[in-house]
Amino acid sequence: QTPPHASTQPSSTTALDTMSALGAFASAPTAALGARSRVFRRGALGTNDAKTIGIRPSTTVRIRGPRAQAVSTAVELLPPAIANPDSCARANEFTVRKGAVPYKDEAVDCDIFVNDGAREAIRANGAERFVHLIEPNNPKLLKLLKIMEDGWDRIGVRAKNAGHNSLWPDAFEAGKALLEEAFPEECDPAYGGEVLSGVAFVGDDMKDRAIDFMQRRPKTDFTMSKYNPLGRLHRDPDAIDYKQPGWMEAAMPGSGAPGDEDGYSYRYYNVWLARTPLDPSGQVWENPLCLLLPKDKGAREWTYEIRTPEDNEGATEETLGEKASRIAKNPLSAAPIIMKAFSFKKTKKEDQFEFQDENYMKRGSPELVPDDEHVWVTHPFVCFDSFDMWHGAAKWSSESAKSDIKAELCNGAKDVMRARQDASKGRVSMELRFRARCKPA
Repeated sequence: QTPPHASTQPSSTTALDTMSALGAFASAPTAALGARSRVFRRGALGTNDAKTIGIRPSTTVRIRGPRAQAVSTAVELLPPAIANPDSCARANEFTVRKGAVPYKDEAVDCDIFVNDGAREAIRANGAERFVHLIEPNNPKLLKLLKIMEDGWDRIGVRAKNAGHNSLWPDAFEAGKALLEEAFPEECDPAYGGEVLSGVAFVGDDMKDRAIDFMQRRPKTDFTMSKYNPLGRLHRDPDAIDYKQPGWMEAAMPGSGAPGDEDGYSYRYYNVWLARTPLDPSGQVWENPLCLLLPKDKGAREWTYEIRTPEDNEGATEETLGEKASRIAKNPLSAAPIIMKAFSFKKTKKEDQFEFQDENYMKRGSPELVPDDEHVWVTHPFVCFDSFDMWHGAAKWSSESAKSDIKAELCNGAKDVMRARQDASKGRVSMELRFRARCKPA
């Protein structure tokens, strides 16, 4: 039977068959490198350089008999988040994990529902209109993850990790398809919905200050980034990101008042994607994005307070001992500290954001008050209503003093060394921001 990577006529030319087989694995880096090395050493049949195959330039080489034609077959590489076979291998064993949720005054250990536990929590709280967990094998997701990888450096990093939706149109088109699938009544044209790329916090005259997409890296990452996993619970309208005066009217044209049948109803969505490898429980190794389910199906607001600049005074910073311990575990994490020492930029936190809202600190920041009724969920790939749902980066905590889930997940993996390497990378993620409008039902 003819192998899928080659089309041949009957031939006894084993060398040609071997080269055909090598061509099938050309997209795999190791095989491709080895194939190129071998061809270079012994010469490629059909080359115009006679010296390569060790004959005189005037000599004519004629291969008699049937020929074999190699047909290259690309080996599709999985996105980094799901490339490790151990990723998600034990997802069915975990429905809830403990995590330190970053409330205003101090982090509080809470149950964070994951996998089937998160799906059941969403259903039980009637939150399907606000959040949708994307399955890792969803073809639309895989398409978006591939687009994200292809443009990560070429588009994202080049734009300093954030930018306008027009810089990455294919990514937003793929994200739009996920939203139409997740929230059809609000987003699918078949139901009268329409997805608009970007959040329009700024107009077209200020595209350089837009944050329609954002790449986040851990603070310990070798590559400096001002966008780290945000360890503060917030909703996007309350965030420090710059918003042009009058942005609501410009971003939501035709928005109707309650009861106005002719006006549009607008929603703001984030499509959030993990980029670093997932652990065997199906979650990111560090800093999971925790999402608070709305109160009473969104009919009521959770209690919050306002943080003022005075609340930030006297904040506890990492001690030298804590820094030394962290650097010992991951030497590359010292890079940002060294780079910061030689930086001439301002060090006040509110001055580190290139696209900040000048009035952010003046008006104060809403801060969520802890409540035993809060229900938290997380997932590595998720669409959610970023205006109605509180969200932020939590930290995994041990379920008991004698239990270290992260170590147990590493040591229980089939490839322990790879699991430990994945666990040390922190969390790298990307979010795409959208608006959706529809006529109220």
